[in-house]
Amino acid sequence: MGFSGGCSCGAVRYTISADPIRGFQCLCRDCQRDTGGGHSSVFVFASDALTVTGEVREIARTTDGGTIKRKGFCPNCGSPIYNKPDKSPEFVGIYVGCLDDASAFKPAVALFCSRRQAWDHLDPDIRKLPEWYPAST
Repeated sequence: MGFSGGCSCGAVRYTISADPIRGFQCLCRDCQRDTGGGHSSVFVFASDALTVTGEVREIARTTDGGTIKRKGFCPNCGSPIYNKPDKSPEFVGIYVGCLDDASAFKPAVALFCSRRQAWDHLDPDIRKLPEWYPAST
């Protein structure tokens, strides 16, 4: 399976030559700010499967869990494209909303549910964790 996507203005495009490793919804405050909503929807891929064309700007931020991630976004339109965790450089989290076809997304878990906004309704059938994955996951 392969995926493609890009930003709102078309200046950034990407392809992914791998299947997703996992899909989740993140309710951390950082993702709420990134999306302007109650959560982000994220597919995780092997970082070496991602090929980007166009300029992507990155900013480093501290996550709600205390680790550093690099958010990649289009410098023209501001669309968030990905997150790269410093502690796990072999992975990249792609914002599902910027995929050309997001129909394959099926979240397995919702993370940081302790920060959920009361107006943000989640699928009642998925696992919900108050914070990030436990250390053993």
